[in-house]
Amino acid sequence: MKISRLINTAIFLLLISQLSFGQGMKVKPGTNVIINTSTTLKVAGGGDLTVQDDQTYSPSLLERGSLAFAGGGELEVQQYIEKNQWHIISSPMTSQTIAPYTDMYIYSYDETTNSFQNLYQLTDPLNVGEGYFAWPVAGNSDIVKFNGTANKSDVNVTLSVTPSTDNSGWNLIGNPFPCVVDWNGDASWNLNYVSSTLYLYDYAAGNYKTWNFNGNIGTNGKTNGYIAATQGFWVRTSDTLGSQSSYSLTIPQSQRVASPSTEFYKNGSIEDNILRLAVNNDTYSDECIIAFNMEATDGFDNDFDAYKLLTKVPSPKLFTVNGNTKQAVNFMASAENHETVPVGFFAGNDDSFTLIASGMDNFPADLPVYLEDKKDKVFLNLRENAEYTFTSTIFDDQDRFVIHFASPLGIDDPFMIMESIRIYSWQNSVIVDAPSGFSGTIEIYDLPGKMIASSQIFEGKNNITINAAKGYYVARVVGADGIKTRKVYVQ
Repeated sequence: MKISRLINTAIFLLLISQLSFGQGMKVKPGTNVIINTSTTLKVAGGGDLTVQDDQTYSPSLLERGSLAFAGGGELEVQQYIEKNQWHIISSPMTSQTIAPYTDMYIYSYDETTNSFQNLYQLTDPLNVGEGYFAWPVAGNSDIVKFNGTANKSDVNVTLSVTPSTDNSGWNLIGNPFPCVVDWNGDASWNLNYVSSTLYLYDYAAGNYKTWNFNGNIGTNGKTNGYIAATQGFWVRTSDTLGSQSSYSLTIPQSQRVASPSTEFYKNGSIEDNILRLAVNNDTYSDECIIAFNMEATDGFDNDFDAYKLLTKVPSPKLFTVNGNTKQAVNFMASAENHETVPVGFFAGNDDSFTLIASGMDNFPADLPVYLEDKKDKVFLNLRENAEYTFTSTIFDDQDRFVIHFASPLGIDDPFMIMESIRIYSWQNSVIVDAPSGFSGTIEIYDLPGKMIASSQIFEGKNNITINAAKGYYVARVVGADGIKTRKVYVQ
């Protein structure tokens, strides 16, 4: 299911007191319909109001006034979901069963047992404000149709905390409205022992997006707290020990959003002292964040941090390691007290990966920022080279990387020699520029990991011709003091 289908190409705003349609009305994808306060939209003659959805846009009906039907018509809100993928969904209707998901797999989540329950009776309800996992199978339509009366009032959700389970405090909830709702920390959310981060599953990336309204920061491309219509999401309670009498939140109608694209892509705060690490292969991607804020602590901060939710998709997983906790976002008080930060990595598939760092310019200019690859014994100055290509298998130790906010011990001439090697491609050749006194070997691998060429290299420019198909390859330079790899494109 689409996560951020939030660019709207048109706005249909009802400002007059009453407007009637006799033959029904279809709202095309990408259009906001806003029925303003003290306004009635009346659909007569048995016609329906259909709010359509597609692969690009999110349905958007913001009902501040009234929607009325005469002659048997009704509201239909559509949901586009990709086949043969898991999606987290929710119902926008006041009373809805699983009937629209006929011949699909649909599961609810039970926090008390940390388990999923298969729903298969067509009369099983889709509870208002609850999230569900859905899997559309091949042969079914891409469009799910909800018919009835849309939610337009606050939805109060009681959250569950079961200390005896590993997933204590994780609750699967959903946007109950046929339009966007904003996870922004507004008082109307009535957060009662609830952490500040939401988690949205993105099947295209194979990982979760996160958004924290306190830090005004998200991962994997999430730039705001908007939750699309019919979208389910995870939240976790800030207390997981069951020591409080109740845990709850309100999904508020006051935070419903229908606006043009200029508001949907609002900018967050300036990201001072925030380092982003992104990793990708040719199919999937992931991101984690290391950040410093004087209000943060060394432990997990419910106001700033985000857990790393691991999916079963064979995608790369990148996370910081804080004791026994894997984190997608890790805020700490200061870099001076955290000169090294462990970063874990799981490949998902045996493959070549590219790690890209960003945000170094938002740190003090005299603060070093290095990446250490413990497996390949490589140190990389991220201020000088923000991209690092490496290979990994699913059997590799996940404790692979370290970020150094100081010149690492051992960064002396031997390591600087390896760091100064330049690897690039030109037409059908891989070129290695090696510093004075260097000798070693270069190995060229295709992406599945088969070595297709190797050669001795020495100081100066080394040209290695590749007699293979056009495409991406991994060049690996091995010297006496370390290894350096780079993904190159050979024509």
